[in-house]
Amino acid sequence: MPTLNYVSQSTTGVNVSYTGMPAGVAAVFHNEATGANTAAQSGAIGQGSGSAAITFPTLHAGQYRLRAEQSGQFVAETVKFRIG
Repeated sequence: MPTLNYVSQSTTGVNVSYTGMPAGVAAVFHNEATGANTAAQSGAIGQGSGSAAITFPTLHAGQYRLRAEQSGQFVAETVKFRIG
Protein backbone atom coordinates (compact mmCIF):
# COMPACT_ATOMS: atom_id res chain seq x y z
CA MET A 1 0.00 0.00 0.00
CA PRO A 2 1.44 3.42 -0.94
CA THR A 3 2.31 5.86 1.83
CA LEU A 4 2.84 9.63 1.76
CA ASN A 5 4.45 11.14 4.87
CA TYR A 6 4.73 14.77 5.93
CA VAL A 7 8.33 15.45 6.97
CA SER A 8 8.56 19.23 7.37
CA GLN A 9 7.69 22.52 5.74
CA SER A 10 9.13 25.93 5.04
CA THR A 11 7.52 29.19 4.01
CA THR A 12 7.65 28.08 0.37
CA GLY A 13 6.75 24.40 0.42
CA VAL A 14 6.34 21.04 2.09
CA ASN A 15 8.79 18.14 2.31
CA VAL A 16 7.44 14.60 2.07
CA SER A 17 8.66 11.04 1.83
CA TYR A 18 6.81 8.30 0.00
CA THR A 19 6.91 4.55 -0.54
CA GLY A 20 5.19 2.20 -2.94
CA MET A 21 3.91 4.92 -5.29
CA PRO A 22 2.58 3.75 -8.65
CA ALA A 23 3.60 5.52 -11.87
CA GLY A 24 1.80 8.68 -12.94
CA VAL A 25 0.83 10.01 -9.51
CA ALA A 26 -0.18 13.67 -9.20
CA ALA A 27 0.33 15.73 -6.02
CA VAL A 28 -2.71 17.74 -4.91
CA PHE A 29 -3.12 20.16 -2.00
CA HIS A 30 -6.49 19.41 -0.35
CA ASN A 31 -8.06 22.24 1.69
CA GLU A 32 -9.63 20.61 4.76
CA ALA A 33 -12.19 23.40 5.31
CA THR A 34 -13.50 23.85 1.78
CA GLY A 35 -12.70 20.50 0.18
CA ALA A 36 -11.01 22.30 -2.72
CA ASN A 37 -8.09 20.61 -4.45
CA THR A 38 -5.20 22.56 -5.98
CA ALA A 39 -2.66 20.77 -8.16
CA ALA A 40 0.99 20.91 -7.17
CA GLN A 41 3.83 21.09 -9.68
CA SER A 42 3.82 18.34 -12.25
CA GLY A 43 6.04 15.35 -11.48
CA ALA A 44 6.46 16.27 -7.82
CA ILE A 45 6.08 12.67 -6.61
CA GLY A 46 7.94 9.92 -8.39
CA GLN A 47 7.31 6.21 -8.76
CA GLY A 48 8.44 3.83 -6.01
CA SER A 49 10.06 5.30 -2.91
CA GLY A 50 11.80 8.61 -2.29
CA SER A 51 11.39 12.13 -1.01
CA ALA A 52 10.29 15.41 -2.52
CA ALA A 53 10.21 19.12 -1.76
CA ILE A 54 6.95 20.43 -3.17
CA THR A 55 6.50 24.16 -3.64
CA PHE A 56 3.22 25.66 -2.50
CA PRO A 57 1.00 26.92 -5.32
CA THR A 58 -1.07 30.03 -4.54
CA LEU A 59 -3.23 28.89 -1.61
CA HIS A 60 -5.43 30.55 1.00
CA ALA A 61 -4.35 30.18 4.62
CA GLY A 62 -5.74 27.09 6.30
CA GLN A 63 -5.30 23.40 7.03
CA TYR A 64 -4.27 21.17 4.16
CA ARG A 65 -3.23 17.63 3.35
CA LEU A 66 -1.04 16.72 0.44
CA ARG A 67 -2.68 13.94 -1.53
CA ALA A 68 -1.33 11.59 -4.16
CA GLU A 69 -3.87 10.83 -6.89
CA GLN A 70 -3.71 8.64 -9.98
CA SER A 71 -6.18 9.46 -12.75
CA GLY A 72 -8.23 11.44 -10.20
CA GLN A 73 -8.39 8.53 -7.75
CA PHE A 74 -7.06 8.75 -4.17
CA VAL A 75 -3.80 6.85 -3.57
CA ALA A 76 -2.37 8.26 -0.28
CA GLU A 77 -2.26 11.44 1.82
CA THR A 78 -0.25 13.16 4.55
CA VAL A 79 -1.42 14.27 7.96
CA LYS A 80 -2.93 17.77 8.18
CA PHE A 81 -0.59 20.77 8.14
CA ARG A 82 -1.21 24.50 8.27
CA ILE A 83 -0.35 27.06 5.61
CA GLY A 84 -0.37 30.75 6.44
